Amino acid sequence: MNKKQRFILGVIIVIALIGYLVLIGVPSSTYEVSQAVADKANLTDKVILINGSMVKGSDKWDSFNRSLTFKLTDGITTIDVVYSGDKPNLPSQQDDPREVQAVVTGLFDKNNVFRASSMLTKCPSKYEGSGNITG
Repeated sequence: MNKKQRFILGVIIVIALIGYLVLIGVPSSTYEVSQAVADKANLTDKVILINGSMVKGSDKWDSFNRSLTFKLTDGITTIDVVYSGDKPNLPSQQDDPREVQAVVTGLFDKNNVFRASSMLTKCPSKYEGSGNITG
């Protein structure tokens, strides 16, 4: 095998690996809460993104397990979410009346709880400095 053939083979292998990583690592769809619940039977073992608003007063931070439990709603349906990871910077809901918009990535477990591996809040810069979560 000459240098040109080895180079082409190497490029093909790298492209195939990148394609595979993108396929397994990127969630396929973004859902509103009610859409995700309605299509839950077809989403078994699929990583998805769910967009909604945190229900005020439903958040509780567990520092020992590094998890945040809360309810997420789209105004039609509400689901329970357990996010595991670093403590997100959220406003104290007693001090700040603004609704917290969130996008969570994860999957449903057998108990119909959404297990989130990542969580993004929309416009998180407006929450900087408050860092308060009940619990």
